Amino acid sequence: TFLLLAGFTQFSGYILKKYKKLHRMMGRLYVWNILVITGPASLIMGFYANGGLFSRIAFISLSVLWIYFTLRGLIAARQKKFNLHRDYLIRSYALTLSAITLRAWKYLLSNTFDIPPMDLYRIVAWLGWVLNLIIAERIIYTLRNRKTNPLKMLSK
Repeated sequence: TFLLLAGFTQFSGYILKKYKKLHRMMGRLYVWNILVITGPASLIMGFYANGGLFSRIAFISLSVLWIYFTLRGLIAARQKKFNLHRDYLIRSYALTLSAITLRAWKYLLSNTFDIPPMDLYRIVAWLGWVLNLIIAERIIYTLRNRKTNPLKMLSK
């Protein structure tokens, strides 16, 4: 829950402009939590996921990418490459949101189709984060190709 709230505050142009210290503090907590606690824990859990190898690969991939994007975002911020920092953290947050989208897809698919539970689990193991990452890439593409301030788009 903390990661969802912390990440959400990071994409507010208003907070970034008016409360830079809050942005940095919440960002540090978000990054620290992923790199030290939730990222490694999710990686370990991925090795024991239900649904066989197909699901394990999905959850391990999710964890590795989540840690990688978060770490690259931190490195970019320290190098003062803020557009690159933003891009990596958009990806990271898209993967953070997979906790919600996995459950949403599970609810939607289980109430729409008659899919055996383990097959449903295998499907949402991938669907819960891959679509988020595709949407994140679209957002990044749009931000890179905007002629105006990209933070205005995120804060609307």
